[in-house]
Amino acid sequence: MIPIYAVAVALGFVGVLGWVTLGLAAASLEGKANIDPETRFGLTGRYVVGGTLGFGMGGISASYGGWPSGAAVAAAIGGAVIAIAAAQFVGVGDESDEDRAEDAA
Repeated sequence: MIPIYAVAVALGFVGVLGWVTLGLAAASLEGKANIDPETRFGLTGRYVVGGTLGFGMGGISASYGGWPSGAAVAAAIGGAVIAIAAAQFVGVGDESDEDRAEDAA
């Protein structure tokens, strides 16, 4: 199962790196808002990327920790659930920076 977890970690890492890179590019380049993954894939996309990374990290760490195979799968699923829950709170908020500045004033 370790190769499966390793592939999940690699895919999740590339997904997070691509998500951040494309988000920054969309924010800094005029007329490139269509490449923003938050706009294209939204919350579901964040869940998929986070869940993939969490699954791989939970499973590979449990496997290398010497856990039995069934416990490692449970750890992988737990890692995915935790990463999906974290993805709920990470990302674009409903308020803009201008709204927060007005609230602070």
